[in-house]
Amino acid sequence: MRRVNSHGFTLLEALIALLILSLGLLGACALLLDGLRANGDALRQMAATRLVRDMADRIRANLRAQSLYDTRSAAVAGGCGSGTRCDPAQRAAADLAYFAGAAGRLFPGADTAATIEFEPAIGPAAPDRYTICLRWRGPRESAAMYDAVTLNLLAQPVAG
Repeated sequence: MRRVNSHGFTLLEALIALLILSLGLLGACALLLDGLRANGDALRQMAATRLVRDMADRIRANLRAQSLYDTRSAAVAGGCGSGTRCDPAQRAAADLAYFAGAAGRLFPGADTAATIEFEPAIGPAAPDRYTICLRWRGPRESAAMYDAVTLNLLAQPVAG
């Protein structure tokens, strides 16, 4: 009877170990890539939320313009410069131009839509309602899918 003393790994055992290690590393890489994609989506969502909230603050600062912020109606021509005083209509036009421009820079492409809908108050105690929406197609979205941020702003009507 012959006795075999093995003092190490065979080539087959080393290859199997290498295969198992490679599969584990591929899984870790897939998790890392998925995490990076999710982080990019979260950054885009946060930037869109920041832009929509900025627009809500602009509307709150210029409540006298009311329906001029509605993007469903005809846009008011002309804005105002940085060193001049503006009337509420000019300020609304400048704010809308800023909103559309910032949305286009943030999410380039024809599928980006920055909209504001105004619904006037229906009674003296009811607030005006603004629905501010920024919609875009994400990098992995299908043709019918969009990402969106929507904010409903309730503002008390301005007297006089």
